[in-house]
Amino acid sequence: MSRPAFSLCLCPDSHLLRRHLDALLAAHPPGEKAVWQRFVFWGDEEISPAFWEHLSLQPLFAIPKALIFRHIQALPAQDLRRLSAALLPLAEGRKDSLTWPLLCLEVVFDRGKPRLPAHLQHLPLYLAAQKNGWLDLVPGLTPAAMPAHIRAEAPRHGLKLTPGEIGLLARGLPPDAGVIQAELARLAFLADGDGRLPQGTPCGQAQAAGIYDLLPALQRGGEATAIWRRIREDRGGNTVFAFIAQLLREARLLWQSLFGPLPAFLSPQAAEGKRILARSLGAARLARIWDLALQADKGIKSGERNPAQAFEMLSAELFLLFRGSHDPPGT
Repeated sequence: MSRPAFSLCLCPDSHLLRRHLDALLAAHPPGEKAVWQRFVFWGDEEISPAFWEHLSLQPLFAIPKALIFRHIQALPAQDLRRLSAALLPLAEGRKDSLTWPLLCLEVVFDRGKPRLPAHLQHLPLYLAAQKNGWLDLVPGLTPAAMPAHIRAEAPRHGLKLTPGEIGLLARGLPPDAGVIQAELARLAFLADGDGRLPQGTPCGQAQAAGIYDLLPALQRGGEATAIWRRIREDRGGNTVFAFIAQLLREARLLWQSLFGPLPAFLSPQAAEGKRILARSLGAARLARIWDLALQADKGIKSGERNPAQAFEMLSAELFLLFRGSHDPPGT
């Protein structure tokens, strides 16, 4: 099957989208020994001059280029029309180009179908992709699909999960493939040599951790200490990896609420709550969360700290970050 002149990929889940893009590029290698050189652009900022250069200019030495353009649904209408006009000639015979634009529409799916604004559905670029079979629909996860997805993903991490463990994960985790991967990676760290979990290992309890209550509480004051106590009691030091994964996920959602569209699985009420909180925190403090979480992760894996120590230090640093206090959380 010949390579598309350009591709439109519709998917609400960033992890599933990246996996689909990897599969597309692997299925259409640019040559026997050549590989695609990837360039990523974002629709929540002005189209970079570098994009137009990559699209229109061929270097002296032929370099196969995959131009991955994320969140194009966030582009202003005039930029979408300009993008459409620039790419339509590819549908008219320039299929041998060493440049492959992969445009990503990260929109909500409803009953397996993408919900697109009318101006996108009637865009010549969209119609051309639809006509030529260059439109890839990759629905995100649903609660009903969670068990099968977890069952398929577990062997990738060397895990042999029981039906009960799969059920706990499916009920406790949100329908987000990235979060599921993080939780499976944590469980793989705890599994024995055969990939089986010790009896009583907590599975899929991310939502019980209180992380969704914690960041707003850090802004309000004293009740954050009670939430930390509950986290320690419910989870203990040995599940710090799951907490870190959920902390990073929440930070990513808050960051997206500032600078780009939020994932489809969030209700309008939840999305608005995250936007309010994100604006209150600001970009600098949100970015700092990644540093703190990754420091805790590195500290454990390097042997500098045990999980309980890393958990306590992370909690103290978060209090300092959001409250400006020099006192660690209460014990």
